[in-house]
Amino acid sequence: MAAYVLEGPRWGTGAAGTSGGTVTWSIDSSVPAAFVSDIQAAFADWSAHANISFQQVASTAGAGIRFSDSYIDGLDRTLGVTNYTYSGRTFTSANVTFDSGEGWHASGSHVVSTDGVNLFLVALHEIGHALGLDHYNGGPAVMNPVMSPSVTDLTGSDIGGIQALYGAPSNPSTVASGTPTTPTTSQGTSSTPSGLNAVYRFFDTNTGDHFYTTSAAEKQQILQTLPSYHYEGAAWATPDKGAGTEDVFRFYDTATGDHFFTNSAAERDQILKTLPSYHYEGVAFEAYANPSAAGAGADTLERFYNTTTHVHHYAANAQEAYAINHGAAGAGWVDEGVAFTVHTPTDGMLNA
Repeated sequence: MAAYVLEGPRWGTGAAGTSGGTVTWSIDSSVPAAFVSDIQAAFADWSAHANISFQQVASTAGAGIRFSDSYIDGLDRTLGVTNYTYSGRTFTSANVTFDSGEGWHASGSHVVSTDGVNLFLVALHEIGHALGLDHYNGGPAVMNPVMSPSVTDLTGSDIGGIQALYGAPSNPSTVASGTPTTPTTSQGTSSTPSGLNAVYRFFDTNTGDHFYTTSAAEKQQILQTLPSYHYEGAAWATPDKGAGTEDVFRFYDTATGDHFFTNSAAERDQILKTLPSYHYEGVAFEAYANPSAAGAGADTLERFYNTTTHVHHYAANAQEAYAINHGAAGAGWVDEGVAFTVHTPTDGMLNA
């Protein structure tokens, strides 16, 4: 069973799973200028995961997707609405309306509502509708009908759905002119290496911690015995151990419930000497010692630390890191820099 729900129509005249071409979009005069960067980032996120591109145009006349900002129902209710028209199975237009009653305002480099909802995620959700995705209730996703604090970027469900509509991106590092690119971590041009292992990600609703494992048996045990652990799909892939890989070590902090991962033997040894609450659990998985060995699928993860909850998070891609740095996951997150380099999940892993 597919882990996503499609609305029916799509952009482009081809069959499902083929390119959607370039879709134009525009904002009308009701949309504050501060909204634009979040809308651009949302389009960049979708185009990074599917064979469809977007072009911002000045006029709403003739634009494929149009944005407006007007009152819907007030604070913390309906954040946005998307309506569309289509002919046969092909979109002809889509209109996205943000609820002006949410009290949107600039907060640093991003826009949030009075209740702290990040506009980037609302735009990501509504654009998903404008591209052909319906609400999904089977697990964490941007396309959930109710936003979840644990979802800060596209999940395996969202990516599976958008690729069912438009296929995988033909050139993941390219975004249509008019849409700013989020910095990419891809390096090299070699083909996808063999011997990749899915890394499964869970979110612990009790502690706010994310947990990662390559063990299918451990994954199943968690699903059966730990109801507070919410499964979020395959976050990334890791290589088999070899000459070009390095160990990633796993710790469990008994004081906070945090799981901590590092590829640094020096950091591992320092933790063992100075942090008695950190319980060493051994090697979790492998990472690439040289990012170029991962080829075009290289994914260099950012490590974040929350100064309030004292948990760590490892952004699964550049878009997720961008979202966290721009407030999508709430306050208190400090970007600690590069964690290690892994590989993007393959198509077969996304809904595993």
